[in-house]
Amino acid sequence: MTQTLIARPLDAEALSPHVTLLRAEDGKARVVPEVMGHDESAGAHAFTLLCPKPVDGPVRIAALERHMHSTQTFVPIVAGRWLVVIAPDAADGTPDIARARAFVAGREDAITIARTVWHAGLTVLDRPAQFGMIMWKAERGDDGEVFTLPAPVAIEV
Repeated sequence: MTQTLIARPLDAEALSPHVTLLRAEDGKARVVPEVMGHDESAGAHAFTLLCPKPVDGPVRIAALERHMHSTQTFVPIVAGRWLVVIAPDAADGTPDIARARAFVAGREDAITIARTVWHAGLTVLDRPAQFGMIMWKAERGDDGEVFTLPAPVAIEV
């Protein structure tokens, strides 16, 4: 039987401490140190432009990823709705799918995913998109870990 997650509206409190919702408060500039977060691994920050295409048909997540050395920040440039799917660690260090959560973000929502947090790849829903992605790229190249799920998880939007 396929597990289904119901995608909820993006909510800063529900995302915490795994994801920081990036918003200015009261129209004032805000420094967000989480965006540049990384461990002591040698490397450099990288800014990448991503151009994901929208999902065609039902949303199914077949794998989750995490970054041991860096936070990962997504800033929509051109976007409609998009998904944020996160899962805490199970006792064995793999994603705890039973406690996974899904959220629907919009064109105004930028986020930073904390180091070591399992998350789905960038998934857009309504239209082709462009995102700026910022993260630390460790020189040794071991920052990205991908876990293939035993069975795809359906996301109900």
